[in-house]
Amino acid sequence: MIEKYNFHWREGFFYNFPKKRFLFNDIVEEIESKQIVSLIGLRRTGKTTILKQVIDHLIKSKKVKREYILFYSFDEEQPKIGEIVTEYETKLGKEILNIKDKIYIFLDEIQKLKNWQNQVKYYYDNYQNIKFFVSGSSSLFIKKHTRESLAGRIYEFVLNPLSFEEFLIFKNKGQMLKKKNLFEDTLKKEFLSYQKRQFIEIIDESEERVAKYIKTMIEKIVYQDIPKIFPIENEELLMRILKIIASNPGMLSDYGSLSKELGISRVTLSNYFFYLNESFLIKKLYNFSRNMLTSEKKMKKFYLTTTSFFPFLNNEIDESKLIENLIVTFVDAKFFWRTPQKYEVDVILKEKGKIIPIEVKYKEYISKKDTKNLLRFCEKFNVEEAVMITQSKSNEEIFKLKSGAKVRIKFIPVWKFLLQ
Repeated sequence: MIEKYNFHWREGFFYNFPKKRFLFNDIVEEIESKQIVSLIGLRRTGKTTILKQVIDHLIKSKKVKREYILFYSFDEEQPKIGEIVTEYETKLGKEILNIKDKIYIFLDEIQKLKNWQNQVKYYYDNYQNIKFFVSGSSSLFIKKHTRESLAGRIYEFVLNPLSFEEFLIFKNKGQMLKKKNLFEDTLKKEFLSYQKRQFIEIIDESEERVAKYIKTMIEKIVYQDIPKIFPIENEELLMRILKIIASNPGMLSDYGSLSKELGISRVTLSNYFFYLNESFLIKKLYNFSRNMLTSEKKMKKFYLTTTSFFPFLNNEIDESKLIENLIVTFVDAKFFWRTPQKYEVDVILKEKGKIIPIEVKYKEYISKKDTKNLLRFCEKFNVEEAVMITQSKSNEEIFKLKSGAKVRIKFIPVWKFLLQ
């Protein structure tokens, strides 16, 4: 059962994936910690590859014995972890508790194993020489008691689709990053390709093959993955919600009117949005307030988690809306801002106590009128700097508010912003 997953037990064998996602370095830094390392994210983002790169790193750099590294994927079968450990100990010819060295156990697609958290917790608490790495294609902390039972025992990492910088590296054009001004024309051209090709396997594919690839991925998540984890009665409704969001990324969630349109209850609709969010297909933003409880009660906005989804869900999306969706996912936005008067700013970042409003205006000419909502936000929340994402405009300007305070707005072309 387990031998077929552990090619690295063979002397001289390495998985040899030379190009690494940026998250690899963060995970490697946790090798020496006791905590479980959790790697989650969409299908096809490279989670399994990273785990195998860590295995290569353990053998090459840490000089860990090959047989002291165990890998298992729950993608096909879901035996209990105890059964896997027992078979592993049989092959080793000794019990793990009697081994002085550390044992590294990698469990892939663990969300498919029922009650996985308590099984891992048992070994974490009772086997001091086991270091766990687990991965999943949906959130591993859907239930509150799961998060509480592993509190302090696990470090969670989310692997998103490729950033623009990673896209260039995987296309063997990473050298351009050191001389952005020299290669500006090429970088702009690559950015157009990147917008819908944020998975390693499709970075050089045609529009037709990209759409086919994304179709297969989304259908597998909607019709196979989600129903295995959540109580789904109508998978087609999940797909319909995705297409509604794709037709209007950044849509305000009005469960009342949308539930009537779809012919379902508000509770069911809310649950389906939750399932899509936990499966990394959609991203939810809250209306900004200094009080998080107030933000929770206000209307939310929803976006797709990657603009690569558009070729299948809505290939005729307006480019300005696509760019807005792209920025939201790139900065991992949590908030937008909207008032009863419908003054609105696309993204509000909160970093180390600092508030940064970001507005997306993907067009050639930026007028003074385009800055009004940014300035309104800065006035209300006493913010001194703001960012406007543009198609080509690149400079900084100082604006004077009614209060007499000054605000600096940085105008940054989207392709350049993605490389900062």
